[in-house]
Amino acid sequence: MKRLILVSLSGLVVAGIYFGLLKWRDPVENTLAPSPEVLGVPTSEKGVVIEIGERKFLAFYLEVTDASNITLIPNFDQAKNAFDLFAYQDCAGVLSGGFYTPEGTPTGLFISGGETLKKYTSSSFLNGVYSINDFETPRIGKAVPRDHLRLGLQAGPVLIENSFAQNLSILRDEEARRVVVGVTGENKTVFIVFYDPESAFIGPMLEDMPRALELFGEKTGVELADAMNLDGGSASAFFTADIALSESSLVGSFFCAK
Repeated sequence: MKRLILVSLSGLVVAGIYFGLLKWRDPVENTLAPSPEVLGVPTSEKGVVIEIGERKFLAFYLEVTDASNITLIPNFDQAKNAFDLFAYQDCAGVLSGGFYTPEGTPTGLFISGGETLKKYTSSSFLNGVYSINDFETPRIGKAVPRDHLRLGLQAGPVLIENSFAQNLSILRDEEARRVVVGVTGENKTVFIVFYDPESAFIGPMLEDMPRALELFGEKTGVELADAMNLDGGSASAFFTADIALSESSLVGSFFCAK
């Protein structure tokens, strides 16, 4: 009987040590296993249906009233992914940013936290600049504002300018998931993703995006004064409480909206 009691006590001690180690394990190691939603599948059937010709796409959006809640995170050499940023960085939304070169550098103006990583580059395609100044005023235009910027990203093309949809003619255009940033007349920033619900990395042709935004505005009541295209396709991601669309290749930068 005494031996049985000793064996039982030993078992309790071992179990206590085991569960104690589990409890004190580094939380970083407890990486959340990606669910099917993170592999490019939406988390719900919500969304705005956008019909272009015979094609139907879904649009999800995140509206940010206070631009001070928006940061731009460079990711050219750190290879962070949108899922981890959304899970661990206290972001209400994580959205892919601008384009990058094969050498892993920004293709145009890139300002993060007031620091300029690259200056503006003249381009007929990447002809838009999304910026936020020290007064937390978001803007989209075809020139770099002259006041000091804490955030600036050159991408494009510009899809809406001064509330007018632009006419685009794109060589070698293709269907791909599209991510857009827009600014309303009330200085709200709106991030939008358009994609095919049957194949999440597919979306509208780029030259159809101005029309897609017009339809989006009609259905949601969100009126964009200016809007520009961001990086899309496999190098795009869009995470909010309503949608989880991951990237399949490196994303050069992310927006984090608190």
